[in-house]
Formats: sequence, structure tokens, C-alpha cells
Amino acid sequence: MLDNKEPVSIDETGKTSFDDIYTSPDPRQYFHRLCRHNYLIAECAAPVFRECYERIRAARRLKRLQVTDVGCSYGINAALHKFPLSVSRLHAHYTARLVGGLDADALLAEDQAWYRALPLIDDLVFTGLDSSGPAISYARAAGLLDFGLACDLETDDGSLPPEHDEARVFAHSDIVISTGAVGYVGAPTFTRIAEAAAGKQPWMALFVLRQFPMDDISAAMRGFGYVTEKLDGFAFPQRQFTGAEERAGAISRLKKVGRKPLPMEEAGWFAAEFFLLRPEAEAAKAPLNGLLGPAALSCAVRV
Repeated sequence: MLDNKEPVSIDETGKTSFDDIYTSPDPRQYFHRLCRHNYLIAECAAPVFRECYERIRAARRLKRLQVTDVGCSYGINAALHKFPLSVSRLHAHYTARLVGGLDADALLAEDQAWYRALPLIDDLVFTGLDSSGPAISYARAAGLLDFGLACDLETDDGSLPPEHDEARVFAHSDIVISTGAVGYVGAPTFTRIAEAAAGKQPWMALFVLRQFPMDDISAAMRGFGYVTEKLDGFAFPQRQFTGAEERAGAISRLKKVGRKPLPMEEAGWFAAEFFLLRPEAEAAKAPLNGLLGPAALSCAVRV
């Protein structure tokens, strides 16, 4: 059944809380609810990530890449990066099955066959990190994630959870990506990943809403030899505000962190910026502002 009730609660970040969509055993409510507000960031980020994949392959002479997705939810980035899919295609797929009334087990069986039949467009091994157990379970069972960790590295003490053998996969990460987790996760999460992957120093490619400062993460990563670069002159649409209350909260938070709202934000959209964290020597060889070509910036808005 379609859930037509719009959530109205605002969380501590000033954003509408969508916590309930992450408790479902499959992504149908995720796409039904977020695409109602023109959720775009995963698709806008995909060409940037693809360019980063090629750049790190060239810099480190790699073929297969080990990708860690922080805040992976139901494996949306993995779906877009592994297969010839778009957010609109996924939205059509899952909302049709929501109306069709398939139970979760039947949908999972269908999705397993669907993803197996799709051609791979890149040789990527995906590890997902998310606090939602149902989202991680679905993404692994459907074949989107190769490994998954359902835990909160912001609050969990000590080393990576010993009950998850997959925790060792962080040690093999080539690149860490995120399309919206920063603000909910911060320096503790990226510190834990950097500690586990210290031998490889994975690149970290992060899309961050403008209302969330990157200072703490950048400072923590300096201790691991990273330089943080922001892509100057461009912003990326994340999704539209759910209403006047969320818009007011977003504008207020921007002003609190000393940032003037962009026209995109004034017009009713969350705006994200792109940050790339790399070891100092690699960043010096190829600065970010000359790294990405026009195709990677096809969804970006000049600011």
C-alpha cells in the first residue's frame, strides 16, 4: 500500500526526519518518499565518482576497486555505479512494485534475478556502512553490496565491531564515498575507517550539504596525512525542501555557520558541495579543481 502521509517532524539538523523509511525490509518506501521531493544527489554524484574511480586507478595502477559507501542505505550508489541504472529507473521499479503489492520476500527474489541479469558497467567491490540493519540486509541479499556493516561508528566504542567479519574489508578500501551522511556522521566515523585502512590511505570523496561544516573531519584526517580539497565554483542539488518549515530551518542553519544562501537554496533546494580527501603527495600532483572534466560536472550548478 502507498503511504501518502508526509512526515512533518524536523530532526536536530533542521531537516525533515525520514527515519521511518529505513526500517522497511526493502527500498519501496525510500523511493516513494524521497523521489516525491526530487531526490537527485545520488545521480548527480555518480559521474563525479566515476571520474574519481578512473583517477585513482591511474594514480595507483588499479583495476578492480574496493569502494566503501558511508551511509549507503539500500545500496543506491552501488546500483548506480555497478549497473546501467538511474534514480528515475529505480524509482519506477520500486513504486510500481509498491502499488503491485508484492510482499518483501517476493520482491527480494525478483530483485535478485533483476540485478543478476543486468550488465556490469564497472569492476567494483562495494562495502556499505549504515546504521540501518534492514537497509544493509536488503542491499546484501539483493546483490548490490558485497559486504555490509550495520553499525554506528559515531557512538560505538573501541575497534570495529568484532561480530562483523566484514569489518576487515575497510583495510582494503581504495576509495570511501558518501552522498549525504556527513552531518549525521563526522570525524569519529572517518577516523575509524582511516585507522582500519591506514595501510592503503583510501581517497575519500564526499558530498556534503552546505549547512554542515567539514572542519572536524578535515582536522581529523590531517592526522592521517590527508589534504582536504573542496571543488570551487560548483554546487549540486540534493533534493527539494519538504516545505516552509524545512526551508526555514535550512536557511537558518546556513546563517549560523556563516554561509550566505545560494540561489539554489533560496529557490527551495538543498545544495551539496564536493570534497576530496587524498594523501598530500597525490593531491599535489593533480589538484581537485583541474581533476574533473565536463562530463563529471553535468549536474553541477555554477555558483
